[in-house]
Formats: sequence, structure tokens, C-alpha cells
Amino acid sequence: MLFCGRMNFKSRLRGLIGGLLLLISLGTTRPAQASGPHYVFAHYMVCYALYGQDVQGFQQEIKDAQAAGIDGFALDAGIWNGDAAWHYRTNVEMMYEAAESLNSGFKLFFSVDMNLTNDIIQMVSAYANRPNSFYYNGQLVLSTFLENGFWWTNAIFQPLRTMGISNIFFIPFFNTENEPWPTPAGVSNVLTKYSFINGQFEFAGGCPSDIVFLDNVFFQGCTNFGKLFMAGAMPNYWGCNQQNVGRPFFESQGGEGIITEWNWIIQNQPDWVEITTWNDLNESTYVNPLPTPDQYYQSVPKRYSHAGYLELTKRYISWYKTGQPPPINQDALYYYYRIHSTNCIASDTNDVPVSVFLGGVQDVIYNTVLLTAPANLEIISGTNYITNSLPAGLSNLRTPFAPGSQQFTLRRTGREVLTVQGPNVLSQITNYDYFPATGYAYPPNLTPPGNLHQTTNSTSQ
Repeated sequence: MLFCGRMNFKSRLRGLIGGLLLLISLGTTRPAQASGPHYVFAHYMVCYALYGQDVQGFQQEIKDAQAAGIDGFALDAGIWNGDAAWHYRTNVEMMYEAAESLNSGFKLFFSVDMNLTNDIIQMVSAYANRPNSFYYNGQLVLSTFLENGFWWTNAIFQPLRTMGISNIFFIPFFNTENEPWPTPAGVSNVLTKYSFINGQFEFAGGCPSDIVFLDNVFFQGCTNFGKLFMAGAMPNYWGCNQQNVGRPFFESQGGEGIITEWNWIIQNQPDWVEITTWNDLNESTYVNPLPTPDQYYQSVPKRYSHAGYLELTKRYISWYKTGQPPPINQDALYYYYRIHSTNCIASDTNDVPVSVFLGGVQDVIYNTVLLTAPANLEIISGTNYITNSLPAGLSNLRTPFAPGSQQFTLRRTGREVLTVQGPNVLSQITNYDYFPATGYAYPPNLTPPGNLHQTTNSTSQ
């Protein structure tokens, strides 16, 4: 079995108590202009090859990411040597070959997900001099979300220096120490203690409000210390395989959560952003635009398309990079919902139920709508029919869902502008499934050919 999805759960556990601490004011932070270019990266689980394990498949992933405004991947390989390592080494090599053949400036760096020092040294040194390895101010970028420690400089950086790799730009997620909840002072203390750190990364985890709170804390700590900060952003989280801690589900509120996280990023202008993740199909954090990820990853429970997350995020990546909100020059509709109620009980009695819910989980459809002019949004959810009169601009709606088909139709002056149908909501389930179904629609003349709810590779803005 492939080693995949071993992401540090400590950032997730913070969300279990985050709601209590969010009563604390976030404070006011002076918007700061980053000292260099704004970069947006996506955390990439090397164990997956979404379009097939060949160079062409990885080329397509890079094209999808760049179409969304993503500048590079932070490569997460859980092992480098041993019997299973061929898969990771092969995928990394093909990713590099794909980036080199496209010659589009796509950046690659490692986000270390193992504490095997020899493996780390071999992995980093093997790709340090490849054309697409990300260098910042002449230094090779390296990240991690593993535990703090001086072993990084003693066991990793010193051996790399003897190999001629003397300049490392290290931007890890080192959590604060000796405090129950991160504070800006705690972040500064970590930067003081581990002076070899060039900046900090906030590995996003939790509900959107938790992520904003922690981005703000780490941003202030790095700003006070004059260090680079890479903010975190995450579309959704469900600990599907974390059965021993209640398979926790964090409510992300669909497009509302995306907007909450990116509004903070746009206002505060952190140096870089890393979306966690591009393709972790085990933890519901993926934003890759596959219309049917279950065709690639045939596993229980079913994985639904998360293209709706990425497509809405495109708008905010552009805004973050340019400093200007993209004009609403076409109508757009996005939907997000779970495919069964929290009250459903799986017929498979061996399936462990979800017992930890964070963020006010509701049985609702989340719609985000961008309109060039006022219009009506008709929602058919099972036997329920709802019409909403919406103004021009941005609107967010929450609609209770009912079992059956789910259809969304936008009408203006009685004329259908667009329509899209999402997966059915189920009244009976065999297994628990908290992977949200998402999608989007543009008017037909502005979308690529095909069914609207499957045009997940659209590059329209």
C-alpha cells in the first residue's frame, strides 16, 4: 500500500478548541506590501498521479494549476528509499520533466514529510540544480510541517553544505512552543530560537475562521521579526481515516469559507500563500479540477469534484496578485454541499461514524453567485423548490437540502441564463461520506463545450 496522506494532525487538533479562542479579537493589522513577488503555491501529494503516471499527465496538472494562477507545487513525498520509494521517486522525476518540457516557469520545491535524514538529504540534493527548482534570492527553497528542532541544521543543512548546497531558504511550519495557543510573541520566540529559519509557513487547518486567526498570528509574528510569511489557505477538511479521533469534519461553508480566507490574504498581503492541498484525496483538502476524482481513486467513500473550490479561488488569487478585484463581467454560479444529512446512519455497521463536528455543521447547500445584473436563482433540492431574487454583484446563499436531485438555474427577465445539476443528496447510505460535492457554471456561450457541471477545466474568469 502506498504511503500517502500522512499530514500532521496537530494543526487539525487546534481547530477542536479554536471556536473558544476566536472570541478573542483578531485585532487590526496594518496591510503590508510584500517585499517581493506574490507567489501562490499548492501542496502536492506525490503519491497521487491524477492524470496517469506519465509526463503528459503531470503536464496537464501543471497547466491546470497555472490556469488558476498557481505558481508552483510544494512536493510532499513521504519516503525516498526502500521498497515503496520507486513510486515517489518516479512521480517526482516525471513532475520535473513535465515542468521542464513546458518551460512555463512553474516552480517546484519540497515540503518534507519524513524525519529520515538520509532520505531528506538525498531527495533535496538530487533536484537542487534542476531548472524548475524554486530559488528565492539565490537560495534553494525548502519547507516542512514536521516538528521543530535543531536537527534540521545539524543533520540536514550541514551535510548539504558539504555537497555544495550551501544556500537553503528554509520556510517551515514550526508551531509555537510552551503556550496553549499560538501568539505573535510565540512565533517571534520560535524565530529567535531557530535562527536558521528564513520565514514561517502557517499550515492551514480547521474552519475558515480558525485559519484566518492563525494566519493573522503567524503574520504578525513574522512581521515583527522581519521574516517572510507564507499564509495558509484550505478549502475543506474531513479526517476520513482518523477513526480514533472521531473522523473530525470541519465546516468550511463552501464559497463563504474561500472568501473569508482570501479576504484576509488580500487585506494583509502576506508574501506568499500555500493552498493545502492540490490533491490529497484522503483528507478532503484537494482543489484539483477533476470532474470525477472517483474514476481515478476508486475507494470508499466516494470522492466528489472539488472544482468549485478552485474555480472560485481563481478570482481571489488574481485579486491578491494584482491588488485589484477582477470585474464581474459574466454571470457565475458555484455550489457546495454534502451528499447526505448528518442524521443518516450507514447500513455498513463496520463503518465508523463521524462523531466530531466543528464549525456549526448544517444540512444546507452553499451557493456563491456573481451577477452582472439582478437575476433570480431557482434551487430544486429534492421536492423543495426555492426562488431567490439576487442583486448584481456577489451573493452567498444557504439553502436546506432535501434528498433527491439538486438543480440550480439562473434566470433573468424570465430567460434562462445558465443551469447546472449536482450529485443527488441521498436519504440512505451504505457508508458515511463527508467529502463535499462542488461545481460551477457559466453561461453556455462563455464555457467550453460539454455539460456545464463538468466543465471543471474552464479558465474563464
